[in-house]
Amino acid sequence: MSGMLILFLFAVAVAWVGHACIWTATLSHLYGRPLSKGLLKAWRLITGVAILAFPALVWFAFSQPFINSSRPEEDSPGDWGWAAILYASACFIFGATVLPVITLVRALRKPTACVVSEQTRTLDLWPELGESLVGDGKHRRAVRVPGNCAFKFDITDLTLALPNLPVAWDGLTILLVSDLHFHGTPSRVYFERIIDELTRGPVPDLVCLAGDFVDTDTHHEWIQPLLGRLQANEAKLAILGNHDKYHDPERIRAELSATGYTVLGNGWRELIVRGVKCVAVGHEGPWFAGTPDLRAAPTGTFRLCLSHTPDNFYWGFAQKIDLMLCGHVHGGGIRVPLIGSIFVPSVYGRRFDHGVFEKDGTAMVVNRGVSGKEPLRIRCNPQAVRVKLISASVANAAQ
Repeated sequence: MSGMLILFLFAVAVAWVGHACIWTATLSHLYGRPLSKGLLKAWRLITGVAILAFPALVWFAFSQPFINSSRPEEDSPGDWGWAAILYASACFIFGATVLPVITLVRALRKPTACVVSEQTRTLDLWPELGESLVGDGKHRRAVRVPGNCAFKFDITDLTLALPNLPVAWDGLTILLVSDLHFHGTPSRVYFERIIDELTRGPVPDLVCLAGDFVDTDTHHEWIQPLLGRLQANEAKLAILGNHDKYHDPERIRAELSATGYTVLGNGWRELIVRGVKCVAVGHEGPWFAGTPDLRAAPTGTFRLCLSHTPDNFYWGFAQKIDLMLCGHVHGGGIRVPLIGSIFVPSVYGRRFDHGVFEKDGTAMVVNRGVSGKEPLRIRCNPQAVRVKLISASVANAAQ
């Protein structure tokens, strides 16, 4: 194989990666919008076909000048041929420069300043429970995919130092759980085992559920017996997610309320936590109508927000939210070495795929969720997060 051919094939491979990135980024952006499931499903299929068809596009682009070689006056690519060449060239530039730069920037990100400590413990449930975890969900065959870590569950303990934390809240603990996606796979055995683990040890001050509870019209009955087992010293809060919108959301709200959760919806409540007033905000946008109106909310108090998607981060910053708790994006579900997440259902792409983010006093925790409608996880374990809050002044004094 000649050196020129090797170089050409390498360039095609780089361009193919750039092409895949462009289409996947577009798909991610659309999945962050309140579009119909039918449209999103169709565009997802189109994206897959478009990515796989890239070699055919390259063949079309670079074979055009030779197709009409018997007629020299027509020996040119034509408008469509030139368009294909320009697009392939743009994909090469994207794959050779933009993707590596973004990957490098993400790899060199400094730890978020408010994170004092972070520790994760992983439960490998398959050796313990085996086939009983699989259940009868529509996509149960996905758990057989080699490398799938859908049954390796992470419990992450985070300590955050926040500047506006009330003195009485020093040491306040929060359990963040999201994206349970009850639909049969994983089975109820899986969720029972997860709840067993989350209820061990000290009871948290707050339990916060950040949406996406069911993916069928028949699994609402799991909500009370499973999530009712989670207890809190001060309050249990919940909001709904985009998947809940399609499966009788009012029944989901009723089930949660019946087991002791304050369902915030797109709104706010004034709560007393450890004897201190605070504002608890729910943000179910953009899928449920409306945006929380905080104009009448008390000022000068700590503001805690449950937002299903991290896309509402800049809204939270503008509203002087102190702490946002989110799910929805599942860490991308599939993460590859060096690059990390690929497809993230967010208008910001991979920016907020998981972890802790901070901007001028507003901190946001994005967890990877307990499960998913499609139980496929590659190098991206499901997760629940225990958050401990301490005062930033106390943390600074200890350094």
